[in-house]
Amino acid sequence: MAKGFGMQNSLGAFGDRRVDRAGAFLKERLIEVGQSGVRVRPLGGDRAGEVRLGRFLRRERVTPGKMIEAAGRHTSERVAGRHVLVIQDTSTLRDDGDKRSRNLHPSIAVDAADGTLLGLVHASFHTRSGGQKELRGKRPFEDKESQRWLEATQHAAKLVAAGAACVTVVADRECDIHDEFALRPAETELVIRARHDRVLANKVRLFSCTDGLPELGREIISLPSAPGRPGPPRAARLARRRWRCGRAR
Repeated sequence: MAKGFGMQNSLGAFGDRRVDRAGAFLKERLIEVGQSGVRVRPLGGDRAGEVRLGRFLRRERVTPGKMIEAAGRHTSERVAGRHVLVIQDTSTLRDDGDKRSRNLHPSIAVDAADGTLLGLVHASFHTRSGGQKELRGKRPFEDKESQRWLEATQHAAKLVAAGAACVTVVADRECDIHDEFALRPAETELVIRARHDRVLANKVRLFSCTDGLPELGREIISLPSAPGRPGPPRAARLARRRWRCGRAR
């Protein structure tokens, strides 16, 4: 039995105390074992633990959705009074090398003041299939895979109702889509790496709008090597400039 069992320790509310305890056991083992425990056998610790986890994961009532919902609920209990950064990105879980992959799109909450990890806000799974370029621009937004970015932002907005002082969504270039800006919940701010050289409200292009502006300062950030690519960290030099602009209608 998991020590100190409670809903804060559980992976979800599955409607059965025994199942909830097994979920708490899995969570504790994931924390204890870390990245080496992505398989059931090392996670179980022994034969009894392996069997226990196998039975837990095979239960119909145990779903990723319930685990994600529980994690998001726990995170919302930690955001009161904080400026929260909600950082979202996509990770590939499995790729067959032939343009088909299984992907996870999580968003996590981080305290903007001190960098404290507050927990998971939301996550969704997506299956990507190649050969769909001809459909680009023809499908409604809600049917596109890129809808995942806005979905995560909408879940981030709920943290304001949970007491967050401010919620800023941070995302990479894939999130630079019109609908993300046009349908942004009013409770959120956006910081998105630009992908498109858009025309702004004053008819100036985005990538050239800061040309000639004075620098407010420079910063050097140490970037570690990507997983599987040994080597020393790389120093990235950032120049800060500021200009107020508007999105063209």
